[in-house]
Amino acid sequence: MNLKCVVIDDEQHAIEVLTDHIAEMPGLTVFKTFTSPVQALTEISMKDEIDLLFMDIDMPGINGLELAKNIREKAKYLIFTTAHPDYALQAFDVQSDQYLLKPISFSKFAIGIDRILKKEANNTKVISKEADPVSALYIKGDHKYAFSNIAIDEILYIKALQNYIQIITKSETHTTYLTLKEIEKALENHAFIRVNKSNIVAKAAIKKVDGNIIRLVNNEMIQIGEGYKDTFFAYVQSSLLKSNRNQ
Repeated sequence: MNLKCVVIDDEQHAIEVLTDHIAEMPGLTVFKTFTSPVQALTEISMKDEIDLLFMDIDMPGINGLELAKNIREKAKYLIFTTAHPDYALQAFDVQSDQYLLKPISFSKFAIGIDRILKKEANNTKVISKEADPVSALYIKGDHKYAFSNIAIDEILYIKALQNYIQIITKSETHTTYLTLKEIEKALENHAFIRVNKSNIVAKAAIKKVDGNIIRLVNNEMIQIGEGYKDTFFAYVQSSLLKSNRNQ
């Protein structure tokens, strides 16, 4: 286990305390640090695949609670590090996993982070023990307690739409607030393939391939992106029926 950590705090000495603690904990590594919350907002992306995000709350420009609303989805775990105990309830609202009060001793840090490390280890064990991948996904609906259940073998393809994705099935289309990378991760144990920057296709939904164009079973056509051709055609070749007879 080697979890990537990002630290955001407007005080450099507070960053140094946390980076020293992170260095002492097996399984953690410092990826980036920011003294400017605005810089963190503009530079942190989903591509960074951050595991632990350590964030102060009382910062100039954008406080940690507001910043968390904008970048929470870009990290697996959120840990607030603050001198103010009265923000705890608001921290819960933005799905924080730990709330560490300054000054943060190594023992306090280790106890709090050990809970996350154990949770992560348990999650890894559960995933590795699963004999079969899940057969359906739940996605959020139009209010807090609304969810849609989508059978994975019903999905034809998935399309990115700015901050949303569309999941097109054999009978309907679902729109939800996810990134293409997130849904690709959820489907990594299933028969899907990324064919361009905006589309993931179910392999079983491919009816025909003609040059750079894929025709699906519903007769929709999707173009294979330049950067995805090698992977796609390697998949086709691996499934291609070939004769051993001399021509």
